[in-house]
Parts: sequence; structure tokens; C-alpha cells
Amino acid sequence: MIRYFKVWKEAKEWARTGGQALFIPGFVCGSLSPTPRVFKGKRYGYLLDTDRARLVATAKKLGVNVIKVDRLGVEGQHINLCGRPLLRAEQEAGKLNGK
Repeated sequence: MIRYFKVWKEAKEWARTGGQALFIPGFVCGSLSPTPRVFKGKRYGYLLDTDRARLVATAKKLGVNVIKVDRLGVEGQHINLCGRPLLRAEQEAGKLNGK
């Protein structure tokens, strides 16, 4: 189960201890290179998990089309989310239900 965090450090700690964390910065993605076009100008978030296989499986379940694991094998390992996959992650984490 995904748990939502407002603080990056807390999200990383949750993932480090074996959980899946969703962190959403309070701003939209800028237009700087090398930002993928799909993220530019949109809300985005990070799905963190130290278990790569589970991270990829969750991303697929959320509907991520192109899966790129950032910070592979180190603290803060994550997949970037935007659009519908981000909304689905928020729903799973209970964020949209006021939790």
C-alpha cells in the first residue's frame, strides 16, 4: 500500500524501512531540459520504494507507460508520476479522501 507524505525526507525514510511512499512537490514541473515532455507544465510526484521489482509492478498497476527508475539502487530510488498514474497513486494513498 502506498502512503502519502508531504515531506521528502519522511517519504525516503518510509521507503527505506520497507514501505512505498508517494511524495508530491508543491509545484509543477518546469520546462528545463532534460525534463521529459510528458511532465512539462504538469503536477508530478515521486513513487519511492527500495524494492525495485515492487516499484516497477506498482508503476505498471498505476498505468505508467514508460518506466524509468531514478536513483536506482540507492536511497531515494523512485519513479516519477504525472497525469492519471499520479491520480491513481493519490487515490491508493488516500490523499484524495482527505487522509
